[in-house]
Amino acid sequence: MVKVKAGILGAGGIAKVHTANLKNDERVDIIGVADIFKDKAEALAKEAGEHVHAVESLEELFQLGVNTVYVTTPNTTHVEPVLNCLENDINVFSEKPMATSLAEAEQIKEAAQKSNGIYNLGMNRRYAYVYKKVKDLIATEEVTPHMALFKMNRGELLNPAWTADPKATGGFLYETPFHLMDMCRYLFGEVEAVKCEARQNISEAELDDFAILLTFETGTIVTFVTSAHSGWSFPFEKIEVYGKYSTIETEELEKVMYAPGLKQKAEIDDYFQVPFEEKWGYIEEDQLFIDAIINGTKQPVTAEDGYLSTQLLESIYESARTGQQIDLRSVSRSSK
Repeated sequence: MVKVKAGILGAGGIAKVHTANLKNDERVDIIGVADIFKDKAEALAKEAGEHVHAVESLEELFQLGVNTVYVTTPNTTHVEPVLNCLENDINVFSEKPMATSLAEAEQIKEAAQKSNGIYNLGMNRRYAYVYKKVKDLIATEEVTPHMALFKMNRGELLNPAWTADPKATGGFLYETPFHLMDMCRYLFGEVEAVKCEARQNISEAELDDFAILLTFETGTIVTFVTSAHSGWSFPFEKIEVYGKYSTIETEELEKVMYAPGLKQKAEIDDYFQVPFEEKWGYIEEDQLFIDAIINGTKQPVTAEDGYLSTQLLESIYESARTGQQIDLRSVSRSSK
């Protein structure tokens, strides 16, 4: 069996999740872990396996002979290592976001088109059990989504302090809200128009409260609210989808309820007991990425797809700044 020789760049919390998944995949050998803090690299390398090297840079991972790199560094530091991997025909799995500007996202998209390496953006919620259920109900036309309500909050913006620093995050929307920005497109297709009202209520550096209205080419209308300082009120992540006399409702990544019609019993799937790396979609997205490398199948989230989600997020910020509705039909999409 030809094995994937993987390296991990960045030894934080999400790196530990991917490392555990890859360690359990017999098709993968983890060769090295890199982090600018050598002690962190050493600790994760020890978890990854007996012969895994701890180094301090991407270049050292290349020297170890990796053919695949997981980029799990902070938001604003994804672009340079991703481009470096693609230019060297190295497969690269980048944690979200793709980039923290549309111009940088376009650089990655163009590099991915030229590279022999496979690019994948880590959007685990596409494979989370609750959202797979929602996607299936829409795809099988059991529910035609006329309207939807999305909520994605953060409990406290200023703790830890870096979460309020756009130099580290790229802006609040590039943090966890980006997942549900992508989920909107994944469930309902491309966005036709965006209108956003936003305020700077707690943070001294950035907008931290957003009320967003999205109109989709399919006709679906979505209201999306996200606050950076909601106090961790449960559920801080939630969507509701409304069809003809039908509702799909999620609570966090734990539970999904489907009410199929009038005078009918609601169906509830509860995943509370399922390990988080499974129910949150991390295991499946890693397996599908390795499948793409070994079997030539399509990776979970392409550079083109990541670019379009970045384009949507940037349009929301533009509407927040200008107070204007943004018509995405007038924005050039490379997929059209």
